[in-house]
Amino acid sequence: MKDMNETNQKILYYARIFLQCRGYNGFSYKDISQKLGIKNAAIHNYYPKKEDLVAALLEDSRKNLAANITQIIESGGSARDQLQYYFDYALKEFDEGKSICPPGSVILDFEELPEKVKKQNLLLLDDILTWISKVLKTGLKQGEFSFSDPVEARAELVVEALMGARQLSSIKGRKTLIRSISLIKSDLGWKD
Repeated sequence: MKDMNETNQKILYYARIFLQCRGYNGFSYKDISQKLGIKNAAIHNYYPKKEDLVAALLEDSRKNLAANITQIIESGGSARDQLQYYFDYALKEFDEGKSICPPGSVILDFEELPEKVKKQNLLLLDDILTWISKVLKTGLKQGEFSFSDPVEARAELVVEALMGARQLSSIKGRKTLIRSISLIKSDLGWKD
């Protein structure tokens, strides 16, 4: 059973890289099987269809997000600390060559996606927006942020700006992502 878990984790690892670098239609099981030195059929044993793989990947992203949020909250991180985690995570993924965030990686093909992929992507986006909204609301109450528009609208702007910056930075470089993060912070009234 341990080997199955290791193989499954490797499949998810490479699928995530391909998805975040190429998008949903930009990779196949062949790409993953070549990296792992296994046959396509081995991947089909874990995930009969590509939609099963990508839905599992997005669900895994939701679980990781929830675990990381819990860890940040339990460590007593302020609202700014929590939002900085989000920015640092985006920079880390960019440095690893993943220029598109998991929810953004399927947006281009969204209307043609299988329902289970759409569902997981929307759940992941909702999780992110709910968390960012809570962080912004807490930050406003604690005086860490200063803005007047509704928290939910501001959360959407933060997520939209970071998603777009990640894609643009794949062409223009890391400085684009850093500049966008600085502008987001400025718009929130973030004072260092």
